[in-house]
Amino acid sequence: MVKVFKNEIRKTQVLDSYNRILEKWSVDFQEHDVIGRFGTTHCITSGSRENPPLLLFHGVGDNSAIMWILNMKELSRSFYCIAVDTLGGPGKSIPNVNYKKKSFNQVEWINEIVNHFKINNFNIAGVSNGAYMAYNFTTVNSERVNKVVCMEGGMVTKPLKTMIQTLLLMFPEILIPTHQNLLKVIKKLSSPNSDVFQKHPSLAEHLVLLMKNHNQQAMFAHKIEKYDSEKAASVRDKLYFLIGEHGINHKKDFIMILDNGGFQYKVIPNAGHGINHEQPDVINNEIVQFLLK
Repeated sequence: MVKVFKNEIRKTQVLDSYNRILEKWSVDFQEHDVIGRFGTTHCITSGSRENPPLLLFHGVGDNSAIMWILNMKELSRSFYCIAVDTLGGPGKSIPNVNYKKKSFNQVEWINEIVNHFKINNFNIAGVSNGAYMAYNFTTVNSERVNKVVCMEGGMVTKPLKTMIQTLLLMFPEILIPTHQNLLKVIKKLSSPNSDVFQKHPSLAEHLVLLMKNHNQQAMFAHKIEKYDSEKAASVRDKLYFLIGEHGINHKKDFIMILDNGGFQYKVIPNAGHGINHEQPDVINNEIVQFLLK
């Protein structure tokens, strides 16, 4: 089976930190383990079951505990939130022997989750790779999806180029992954005006722990479907994209796709890749307004 963490000691360190992050959530929540064909998917729910369902997906090197800590209190006022720990990511989900590139199907996996919670029509929001998953699922199962908010991601045209651009943003610090250098990487991906890690130092510490201990090869089972303009056009009205202003030059190809396709999007000032952490009040409002209007 795929090893999500580099060893068992490091796994324990991450999961202990995960639980400490959850203790800082300022809202009631429940944890769930959803058993499916590809493994056990851990989810965190918050909000009334009477609210419209909102599926939440985090990025490649994140987990639900840290991704939604600054958003869940507000989002759960309006939605029944289901935050998913991605299989292969550094959270509490546990892949099984079926989780491998030849057999894993991301859309089927997501359908298993929503079927477990007995929801038919729902909204989705995701950040970075989570935005891609939200977008891709919607192009395949649009009849199940009401609306989608994609933050700092969505369509992918050149997966290798995108990965290389991200790695270049982390150079040279990533070559010597000391604690101090990894903190610098996190700050480079954030807006220079952001004070989120000064306000919440435990978030930066948890992210460093994930970067040190996650086996990122565990995410390789997730195949990337390249952008298809016809598929995208068929769900255009369901989609809304939020883009951080910081590093906007690295996102020009993506913005060109949005402009050429006539998609709804907004550039958020004083925000970088951690857009929902750096501008939580703005992002919470954008999500609620778009999904409920």
